[in-house]
Amino acid sequence: MKTRCICLIVIFMGALTMLKAQEGAVQVTTPHAISRDTTRVINPWQQSNGEILISPYISHYSATSFRDTDGNKTDFSNDGKYSNYNPRIYISLPIFSDKLNLIASIPYFTSKYDDATVKNSNADLGDIEIGGRFNITHFGDNYLMGALIAYLPAYSNTEAPFTGYELFGLEGRIILGGTLKFLGDYNNFHKVEVGLRYFFPEDPVQLRFLISEGYRITQRFLVLGELDGMFSFSDNASFFVNNLQSIAEYNMIKASLNLGYDFSPTFSLYAGVFHDIYNRNAAIGKGYQAFAVIKLN
Repeated sequence: MKTRCICLIVIFMGALTMLKAQEGAVQVTTPHAISRDTTRVINPWQQSNGEILISPYISHYSATSFRDTDGNKTDFSNDGKYSNYNPRIYISLPIFSDKLNLIASIPYFTSKYDDATVKNSNADLGDIEIGGRFNITHFGDNYLMGALIAYLPAYSNTEAPFTGYELFGLEGRIILGGTLKFLGDYNNFHKVEVGLRYFFPEDPVQLRFLISEGYRITQRFLVLGELDGMFSFSDNASFFVNNLQSIAEYNMIKASLNLGYDFSPTFSLYAGVFHDIYNRNAAIGKGYQAFAVIKLN
């Protein structure tokens, strides 16, 4: 399959580029860098020796309608409603100082679909994510990173709503994070991610992007806005109303707005809402979320 070959080549070449770049990356001192060794800069987006980042997260998602491939909105039949709770925990820790981090995410889903004729519910682990994030180089106050991530299904699709595709996946990702000086001296931060994900043996192939911008309102209060998009391609274009996580051919963009509070330099708490703003062959979802950022030294 031509698409499959192209995806594998892109992921493989991306991984080689990341590995090669992190070997020779040179860093210079910046005012917001944190380092025990003043002769060496640590990328603030990466964990260095002795640092561990833990981020517990929980969200609630619901949908009662969807848009078809032409953008036409349709309610689920028989007053149907899909919803889930998704707690997960994200961990990042250094392997070789800040040049290479081990990253992992462990999700759990409690899902249900109810309408006038059927009531289905399911609770199970999701796709466990594990991989490496590489510090490639920097451009002033901006840092270029890469990542290679594996998706390991930790569930069996024996009960509806299904948890996922139940397929092994691999994703190559490029990440740009930093701060914009014209918005103020280190009172803002941004991150842009672009990833290509492939599920074996054939599909789906997914292009994902994340654009986030945070701004510090006061010394402790922050506001964080995000756009999260997924464009999924597959030969299977069917829409499964009561198994939304098994849709293989779809496009969606989600917007979220969060407020954060820094209780200390090592503990921050965020909470906010999200809503889909673009959908094709996908449910129109909305919900709320909360997450913490915990730094252990």
